[in-house]
This record gives sequence, structure tokens and C-alpha cells, in this order.
Amino acid sequence: MKLIFLTFLASLSILSVSAQKRDSTKASSTPQYNPNAQRNGYETYQSTSQIVGTGPYTMVNTMDHRYEGLRGTPYFLPAWNKGQIEMVAGQHYKEVPIKFDAYRQHLILLRTWAGNDSIIVNADQVKSFQLKNAEGQFYVFRHIPTAKTSDESLKEGYFLVLYQGKSALLKRVSKSFKQADYKNPYASGNRYDEFRDVNSYYVLKPDQTLTKVKLSDKSIIESLGDHADELKSFVKQENLSGKTENDAILVVQKYDSF
Repeated sequence: MKLIFLTFLASLSILSVSAQKRDSTKASSTPQYNPNAQRNGYETYQSTSQIVGTGPYTMVNTMDHRYEGLRGTPYFLPAWNKGQIEMVAGQHYKEVPIKFDAYRQHLILLRTWAGNDSIIVNADQVKSFQLKNAEGQFYVFRHIPTAKTSDESLKEGYFLVLYQGKSALLKRVSKSFKQADYKNPYASGNRYDEFRDVNSYYVLKPDQTLTKVKLSDKSIIESLGDHADELKSFVKQENLSGKTENDAILVVQKYDSF
């Protein structure tokens, strides 16, 4: 992807973000998806046993209408959103049109002042960004390159903040892509390409230790390490299971109160 430089004026005509990249998948290291690849409505048969009344070695093109298109989206919210971006250098931009590509873990900015050209904002320069859905619910995503984790890929993307205090409960919002598979004897039978949600949860402790957890009181308490007995008593007293995001938030909040 081509690097470009932005300058943000008071009128929001330009965003000052160095080392940006155009929103293109041409040079991406992530496996590319192309819903139209090899799906032009025709199938070629080489075997005459599949075709009645033809001679041997005859090639015949026949229509195949089974492909059903693409389901899902690579984006967290499909529409452009007037969001906010807080930069590592201290700038805070409001009401800028952005999207979050959860499949590639990219924050994308729409430059309405430059012919609606979209670019990928360099994650190393982003501290956080904020989106709002159609119902008015706010979502805050953080980039955490200082996290102590053996999975280096977690430092490159973003986390949805479910709770932030001395500790934090985070959600990794991501997507997987599965191609249609129906053209061979061992195919799964899926007639459409599909983006699927792949979400996971993490606890971030004050020392920046990042631990993957399940939505359960046991997993969350173990990840926090200390005050285990007090947290177990709290879970029992409040009749919590930790199996919902709200329950998990209450457990981490209680830990921060000690």
C-alpha cells in the first residue's frame, strides 16, 4: 500500500497523520477475498459421462446458478460513522467519517475533502477511536502496543473496551472469511461467501499483562491472580456467573475496588 501524509486544518479539511496507507487489499499480507473470483455463472465439464448424448473428450459449458453471493461484512459497523480519533501525539479529532475493518484490523478514514478517497490510518499513531451505532450506543476501541503478551498480533490491532479502570476488560472484535464450497464431491455445501464474527475476551491488568479469558467467573478470577477468595464470595453473593459481558464487568470492577 502506498504511504501518504495528511494535514488536518481547523475546518477538518485535512487530517494530519503521517505514514498513512491507502485502503487497498492489493499489497495486504492478509489472505485476500474476492467473492467474484471464478464465479461467472459457468462450469466446465471435461468428462462425457456427465453429459448425455455427446461423444468422448467433448468440452461443454453449462450454466451454474447455485452461487448465492456474499453474506456478512468485514466491518464492525457497515456504514460510515462520524466518529472520534485520539492520536498518540495528543491530537483529538471529532466528527470524522471512519469505519473499523475488523477482518484486517484497520481503522479507515474517508477523506470527503479529497474526492471521498479512503485511507488506512497507521495504528501506531492511534491511541483510541470511538464509533456510535444507529441506536446511539458508543463503542470505544483502543490500540495497546505496550501489552505484555506472547501473541504479537494482538499489539497490531484494536480492542473494544468493555470496562476501563485500574484494570480493563477488553473484547477483540474480529472477522473470519469463508469461501463458498459446493463444487466438488467433498464440499461443505455452502453456496455463498461469508464473513463471520470471531470475538474473544481479555483482561488487562495495571502492569499491562494481557490475558485471554473465557466468559466465566472462574476464568476471569484466575486471570486477575490475587483477591481470589474475596472475588468468589462476591460472585456468590451477587449470584453472578461471569457468562455475560455485564457479569464479567462487575467482577473486574470489584477487583479494582480492593
